[in-house]
Amino acid sequence: MIAAMPTKSGILLVFASLAAVGSAIMNVGFATAIIASILCAITLSAFVLAQFSLHGITISRGRVRDAVCGEPFELPLFVLNRTYLYRMPVVASEKLPFCREGIFSAVIPALAPKGSCRAAREILPLKRGHFPLKTIRLVSGDPCGLFWKSRCFDLPAQVTVTPKIEPLEHLYLRNDRRAGSDQDGRPLGHAGSGMDFFGVRPYHPGDEMRAIHWKSSAAKGCIMVKEFEATTVDRIMLILDSNAGSIGYDDIENNFEYLITAAASITDFLSRKYCALTFFTYSEDSGILRENGDAAGIRLKIMEILTDLQPSKSRVEDLVADAMENFPDGAVVYVLTMSASRELGELLNLMEMQGYSVRWIFAPKQHFPPCEPDEPRRMAAIQPETAGGVKPLTASFLVNTAQLLRDENVPDEE
Repeated sequence: MIAAMPTKSGILLVFASLAAVGSAIMNVGFATAIIASILCAITLSAFVLAQFSLHGITISRGRVRDAVCGEPFELPLFVLNRTYLYRMPVVASEKLPFCREGIFSAVIPALAPKGSCRAAREILPLKRGHFPLKTIRLVSGDPCGLFWKSRCFDLPAQVTVTPKIEPLEHLYLRNDRRAGSDQDGRPLGHAGSGMDFFGVRPYHPGDEMRAIHWKSSAAKGCIMVKEFEATTVDRIMLILDSNAGSIGYDDIENNFEYLITAAASITDFLSRKYCALTFFTYSEDSGILRENGDAAGIRLKIMEILTDLQPSKSRVEDLVADAMENFPDGAVVYVLTMSASRELGELLNLMEMQGYSVRWIFAPKQHFPPCEPDEPRRMAAIQPETAGGVKPLTASFLVNTAQLLRDENVPDEE
């Protein structure tokens, strides 16, 4: 902004000054001239003070760190007064798409001559993703609040807001019904997992490269891997629904974001265990996304996917059906959906019949009503349509992921 602009009070003062000048011209007199002079002097002084209120002030960004959705973090600013004059407090405003209002404003205190300060600007991010930051706008004015002046500073940066992670006390990891065996009927494990060495065998898709047995591979002329007992193996499948038609009404606190948090929390918990994890979801740009490997090794990749994941047009039934083709024997399957149909129920029951242990988290949009100002959130109860067998853990905005998974009442097996 080139020139200072009047506020509402300033507009009244400007009109009063013009009226006083007009009266002094029409009715020449000492009193009218004095009144007109005083009003004009106040108006001109306020305008000049506002016009130069931001002169000599410079700002710069502090270190921009990544944030976690729902947890406060700082976006610091360093403000410097390069003049030998005192400066009034100013307001720093910035467009922050990850905030509910989209704009964040903070007051920067008054500055002494050649003084500086650090404005911490503690912010609560509510949306995940990668967000470019561009300009910061400073607003100041005269001491009487009659005129205001703004100035924009181009300070590009980028903030990454990762999904929220709920600390989990336990998670069901073992499938006692798993029955993988070799030709002699002995239990088989998977390469790269567990602790009890069993033997070597040819490489299978999904085995870890670090489990390759190089001497045996050289001797047999094909890739051989080390195998471990099945009783020490945890293989977890995690399937996340992303269907846009099933997402709730609030753009921030909806069932899709709830399942994103659940998937991130489960992944974070598994990364501290020695287990294999396979993650499935659907992206509108890339189709079916699949990450497979040691849970600790692929944690960052899954978190990157969850940070950027947007709703898609895929059906959860198609996603589950495609994912089932890649399941290893005896896996524990976590299915996170926003809808429940008879077709989905039949697929989950088929998993159970094939020896998989299914944990179904169901988050219907009716359980996540929109957040209205000064209005309580009222949840419409809904019962999923299933084909019997697998029963869901039904989520709502009243229950976080840790509480929901605690309801399984299944202790974690080390």
